[in-house]
Amino acid sequence: MTNSPMPSYDPGNVQGLILRGYTHTYSCHMLFTFSSCLGAAGFIRALLPHVQSAEAWTHKPERMLNIGLTFNGILTFEPGFKGQFPNEFESGPWSDGTQASLNDTGPSAPNTWWNGHDGQDIHCIVHTYGLTDGALADLVSIVSQAADANSVSEILPLKPGTGQCGRLEQYAPLKNFIHFGYRDGIDNPALGWPADPAVTAPDDANNFLIGYPGSKFHPGPESGPAAEFARDGCYNAFRVLHQNVVAFERFLTDTAPTVVAAIGGSEDQAREWLAAKLAGRWRKGSPLALSPRAQDDATADKTDFLYVDDRDALKCPFSAHTRVANPRDDLILSDAPVPRLIRRGMPYGVLPALSDCEERGLIGLFLCGSLAGQFEKLYSWINVNDFNNVFSPGFDTQDALLANRSLPSAVDRSFTIPISENASIKIKSLPQFIITRGTAYCLLPSMRTLRRVAGLSE
Repeated sequence: MTNSPMPSYDPGNVQGLILRGYTHTYSCHMLFTFSSCLGAAGFIRALLPHVQSAEAWTHKPERMLNIGLTFNGILTFEPGFKGQFPNEFESGPWSDGTQASLNDTGPSAPNTWWNGHDGQDIHCIVHTYGLTDGALADLVSIVSQAADANSVSEILPLKPGTGQCGRLEQYAPLKNFIHFGYRDGIDNPALGWPADPAVTAPDDANNFLIGYPGSKFHPGPESGPAAEFARDGCYNAFRVLHQNVVAFERFLTDTAPTVVAAIGGSEDQAREWLAAKLAGRWRKGSPLALSPRAQDDATADKTDFLYVDDRDALKCPFSAHTRVANPRDDLILSDAPVPRLIRRGMPYGVLPALSDCEERGLIGLFLCGSLAGQFEKLYSWINVNDFNNVFSPGFDTQDALLANRSLPSAVDRSFTIPISENASIKIKSLPQFIITRGTAYCLLPSMRTLRRVAGLSE
């Protein structure tokens, strides 16, 4: 007996941001709060002609946008949905349950998010994209005018000043690099579509889109009116991460002499070697698993590799960011599948990095079918490396780049880089490189649901 074929999805009903990575050089991510259902519906209705679906395009659109709704935003349209969505989505990223995984303490604490604004007031995030600065400016103006016409208020997540307007704007000259100098956007799930609902992999699309059988992470809601509302949608953990570029570059410079003493070479070479060990990739992209000695343009885009021949971490340290965020074939202390995320990331802020006071960092859109089973699970690994038996039980290390160093003292802030079978470089305590500026949990609804909330026929 064979299972029925997996029902397929309609790309025209799925927002494009979910299934395809945009390569538009300019973007702006705008946060809004609704004052009424009527105004919110008018706002969405005005934006619908510009919303990009996942259908293939012949020519890349000059400008386009996608829309996310928080749970509080959804309640504006459907107040009866309370208790029907997953608890972590309804409770929000500031809740105790979610913070047990995200661990946003100290300077990253939720009461510091969104330029001092209460995150519970965020109802909608509009992600706008343009091929040129002018195209983006025109689209941002359209969104702003729609908000004004419908009494929808914009929230500025950053403090205006130093040449910034307070919005989250991608800084075009960085293109495919982030402020720490790493090439970005290399590795994402392949998003296959299994023919058999009983045989699916963690990176298959039914683990991201809501409403399809066979998911290993059970995207919800799974039944009732809320399930119909959410069908063909996807959750977005929208996370803004300030990058302390000065601290990062100072760390590389200060630690370089230790590296030179251990393995030789120049201090400039040592800085790049150390940056690669922190990330698990050279700053121009080559993974250490394939190119352990130096950047190699032939491997710069490679994602097909395992750690089976690096069980001693002589190529890639166990706590390197890419090895924590996607352990691949490393042995995981759980029967649950290794979660995957679709990540759409872009830098924001000023160039160059003149001081550690200037606001710059990464806008992260972490897309998943289950916030708890995928995004929060991976973030718990980032803050506490306890998912693999190579880490010391009860005194665990952290992700070398993204972790919050303000956690309780039981967390080991050191970073070990094996250099031979009998020797290693151990950095006693890594600095804080990243500070959370805000997190919002959104549903990227289907095109049909967007028309529904806009008061249009489906």
